[in-house]
Amino acid sequence: MKNFEEMNIKEKIEAIEEVLKKDILPMLAFDGGFAEIVDVRENNNETHVFIKYGGACAACSSAKGATLFAIEETLRKKLNTDKIRVFQV
Repeated sequence: MKNFEEMNIKEKIEAIEEVLKKDILPMLAFDGGFAEIVDVRENNNETHVFIKYGGACAACSSAKGATLFAIEETLRKKLNTDKIRVFQV
């Protein structure tokens, strides 16, 4: 796999979606929730990922804090970069 910072935006989106599908959605589904990517943007040398929660995650108080942090950390670890930020919409 190409280094995340060297990918074009299309490749980044595909890599992010793959991690979401394999590593994040199963974690959320365990508690009856899910998340979907609404948008991905480049901003000041960072990739900003905008997600929307559904199911149990939509009403969970942890969704804005611990869960959002866990999603961001999982993406950073799996894609080997610290240049990803995740935001809830």
